[in-house]
Amino acid sequence: MRATTTIGMLTVALALAGCGGGEPEPEKEPMKVEDTVFGDLIGTQDKARDRANAAVETHRKALESRLEADEGAPPEE
Repeated sequence: MRATTTIGMLTVALALAGCGGGEPEPEKEPMKVEDTVFGDLIGTQDKARDRANAAVETHRKALESRLEADEGAPPEE
């Protein structure tokens, strides 16, 4: 009984000792996001951000032109 337990423990110890060797793999350069499955989502975010910024810029220009026009107007009574 003891011999069987000892042999079993030695077998497990040898199996675990054999698992850790070898050279590590060289690190690979990560993929670009555009080349992954999330590439379309990133492109959509960029498009939405650009459109929102364009709308804000258009609104800002309209407000500035209105402000310039109102500053030159005669005072209200």
